[in-house]
Amino acid sequence: MAGILIERGGYLREILRLLGASAWDCRWLITGLECYQASGWPGCEKWQQETALIPNEDLLRDIEARDMQFVWGIFSAIPVRYPREEILSHPMPDFWDTDGRSRCLREHLLPQHPLAFLEIYSEDSSTVTVIAPQPEILRSLYGLDCWTEDAEEQNRRFLVLEAVTERLVRERGYGAMDAYARRNLTGLLWRGLYHHRPEWPVCEEEIETAYLRLWKGER
Repeated sequence: MAGILIERGGYLREILRLLGASAWDCRWLITGLECYQASGWPGCEKWQQETALIPNEDLLRDIEARDMQFVWGIFSAIPVRYPREEILSHPMPDFWDTDGRSRCLREHLLPQHPLAFLEIYSEDSSTVTVIAPQPEILRSLYGLDCWTEDAEEQNRRFLVLEAVTERLVRERGYGAMDAYARRNLTGLLWRGLYHHRPEWPVCEEEIETAYLRLWKGER
């Protein structure tokens, strides 16, 4: 467990409290930033940047006071001993690989920034993924009052389903599926079979049965 997936809607206040972030001597490199409640109050300008480097105490103060909703953003926690120039000399963390695939959808998760001891990914106001090379720091997040799941284990299960789905499409095509089902086939199968069911083993026969229902135009 090097990552935890949280269905939190882009809110970080309770996550940071449980992580004990107030005790960290760090700065936050924030990339791909887009958030609400980022105007009309003193000090809000830093949250209007797409990339920012913010002291830990400033970030925590603003989030405690405002609890802004982060639509998008990668938050890399980096010890203060590293100077700004060194932090910015490395490639910036990104949500997407060059092929357009989410970097959170990997069997093994690590912070992208080489100096970071933890990263938080807020994606599309829907999920938050917290990644750290030392998994012990993440265990407290299972105390949140929302859905939490081992991100690496979910990714492994999703990738198995994806591989089976791709094979079925190669062999049988899309049949009578409508345009929506064709675009979202893997996601429909995942949500119908395994979403919020981490204890349920991924089964090729089960996937094929669900696929064939969609192939016939059924929902």
